[in-house]
Amino acid sequence: MRNLLRKTLLVLPGVAAATLLGAGGVAGAAPAGMQTEPVQTMSCSHSHSNKDSGEGRAKTDLRYRTGPHTSCAAPGQVGKGTLIYYHCWTAGGEAGGKHTWTWGRIAGTQTAGWFADAYLSDGGATKQC
Repeated sequence: MRNLLRKTLLVLPGVAAATLLGAGGVAGAAPAGMQTEPVQTMSCSHSHSNKDSGEGRAKTDLRYRTGPHTSCAAPGQVGKGTLIYYHCWTAGGEAGGKHTWTWGRIAGTQTAGWFADAYLSDGGATKQC
């Protein structure tokens, strides 16, 4: 429960920023005289590292993705009950009512990717990327 609360508190600022940016992915108009750079809201290239030694199972057939958003490519999927070794988690796009994703490796393979925490048996990794 404490890990879920910590994740929620760390994710809320990112969710708020994404909401303020809107669907266009660019922040609103800047005050007169100020130039701003466009802000990317959905990057499929996200850093990760092996900080966590946890593991869990897919609660359903589950696609893994190249980034922590449902709009990122899904090179494959795992079946329900597949063991995933957790590396770390990050905030990302909404999936299954949650905004956190775990970078993990499929047990028995060298295949890794981003898994939506909502579909992992214990809510995903406990260490932030």
